[in-house]
Amino acid sequence: MVYFCRMNISQKSFRIGISLFMITMLLFFLLLFVFSTQGRMTEAQYFNYSVMISCFLLPAIYAGFAFYNIYGEASIRPLGFRHIWRLSFVPMFIGGLLSLAAIFVFFNTSGSWAEDSLQRGWYDLMTANPNPEFIEKNPDLVKAMSDPNNNMFSWKVFFISFSVILFFYFLISSIFAMFLKNRRL
Repeated sequence: MVYFCRMNISQKSFRIGISLFMITMLLFFLLLFVFSTQGRMTEAQYFNYSVMISCFLLPAIYAGFAFYNIYGEASIRPLGFRHIWRLSFVPMFIGGLLSLAAIFVFFNTSGSWAEDSLQRGWYDLMTANPNPEFIEKNPDLVKAMSDPNNNMFSWKVFFISFSVILFFYFLISSIFAMFLKNRRL
């Protein structure tokens, strides 16, 4: 096995992480392209599609690639918990960190108009389908999201988002390692 660096990250895990980054960026810019060139998609739909891709499609893709990485090694020999966990976690971590960082850099540099569209889309969805309970419990958030000067992609939001994403990677890696340890696939 050829390792990429001193942390024993294999080249295959690194390549899968870069592949996840490229898939995420492709989906991100494809949705952005469709939104910016097709006049039929509203800002609320743009926000809704972004959330759907982020919450349903990307987790399935990331988990599928992590399982693929494990399957390639486990078909040769049984693996221990730590090795399976690392094979699962490292590609998702690399792909997630690079893609989230690239998206935040994009929104904070040349994509401020897209950030404003997402913000207006969220506000349009909130006003079109009001949830009185949510609005009562979070008046500051609703007020901030209606303010055009509010930055949805600040460093604070980056670290909170990345923490939640890391928890997902940790959970998926632990589940895979638990069920697949000492098994030959």
